Amino acid sequence: MIEKKQKDDFFDTKYGLNLSVLDLEEKPNQPDYSECIVNLSNSILKHYGIPTDNASLPVADSILSKNKKHVVVILLDGLGVNILQEHLHYKDFLRRNFICTYSSVFPPTTTASTTSFLSGKYPIEHGWLGWDLHFEQENKTVTCFKNVLQDSETPASTEYNVPFKYLPYESIIEKINKSGNAKAYQVVTFGDEPCTELDDWIKKIQNYCHKDERNFIYAYWNEPDHSLHHYGTKSKEVHDIIQELNIKMMDLCETCPDTTFILTADHGHLDISNQELCTDFSELSKMLVRQPSIEPRAISFYVKPEYLEEFPKKFVKEFGTDYVLFTKQEVLEKNMFGLGNPHSNLTGIGDFVAAAFTPKTLVWNEKSTKFRSHHAGLTKKELEIPLISFEYKKNREGLIVYYGIVAMFVIFFIMIMI
Repeated sequence: MIEKKQKDDFFDTKYGLNLSVLDLEEKPNQPDYSECIVNLSNSILKHYGIPTDNASLPVADSILSKNKKHVVVILLDGLGVNILQEHLHYKDFLRRNFICTYSSVFPPTTTASTTSFLSGKYPIEHGWLGWDLHFEQENKTVTCFKNVLQDSETPASTEYNVPFKYLPYESIIEKINKSGNAKAYQVVTFGDEPCTELDDWIKKIQNYCHKDERNFIYAYWNEPDHSLHHYGTKSKEVHDIIQELNIKMMDLCETCPDTTFILTADHGHLDISNQELCTDFSELSKMLVRQPSIEPRAISFYVKPEYLEEFPKKFVKEFGTDYVLFTKQEVLEKNMFGLGNPHSNLTGIGDFVAAAFTPKTLVWNEKSTKFRSHHAGLTKKELEIPLISFEYKKNREGLIVYYGIVAMFVIFFIMIMI
């Protein structure tokens, strides 16, 4: 395994980010690649005796050391630490079983983060950097999870899946099954056998946990992310969904003996204060070879050769108090997309990458999807995700103690009345 070390001078860039002169409620953050979702994935592989590409997460290793027959990793899309704390009381089930805060990857977005978990690799290693990725091999910008051309429903190819053709990876599900050390399954809201109803999703998890075999289950649910985008982080709609998920997780735990549950997220969320349109800044947009890609809060710019010197100066002038601009060389040198060797077909990193660190967000034009809340930038709210763990026995004992105390108070009250 090659030496993998995070850089300390992350924000020391050619085009500057003078934090001392910016009046910010919160300073920009960088992902912690020593304690992140990649490390959790490698803990799973390590638990099943499978060689790992990256370091494991010690706290997860400790949780898994109980060696339960079933291990379930539940990933609730968008349930960052800030969202968890906003909508659940500290006595609620998920917060009672909160273990620690750890990090997403950059960009903290579903495409990069869930692929990091499923592959056990950093984004730089697996190459799935964000929602829209420019494939230089075909001169196409593709929405990776849908295999369609950017901002359209037009197939990127009718013959093959473009992202998987150039950026294939072996998932931890495949690795575990291949090892013969356990069975592995996934319960997700997409793909060939999608579970789109919450109760059906939970029932499928239960069924796997009731099998008489040693197994691993990866369970992905697309909420609260979907509602966060549409309603914002403090909305009643989001609150109700998280309250429901909290109760459902407690009920699920009580039906699955000999099971270790680890619950986490892929990223957090941040309410968006203002969305600017790239096309409103004609001086900048005319300098671009093509429409920007990756994510609105983690933007890859391909710049026409004659504007390579002028573009960064104008961008910093317009957006330097909301985005930090990295050259492609800085992106690679600072391990922005993670540690390790770049994928052999790595693509989509343009001449510059801009990462947001305030609620302002830059989209392409008036047709671009606009959200009330978003992610993929360099704020704590977007990067910090929870590690939560619970199991049947622990929760059952907690209920026994709880009802025992209630019974004592009832008996005491009756004796006083007599």
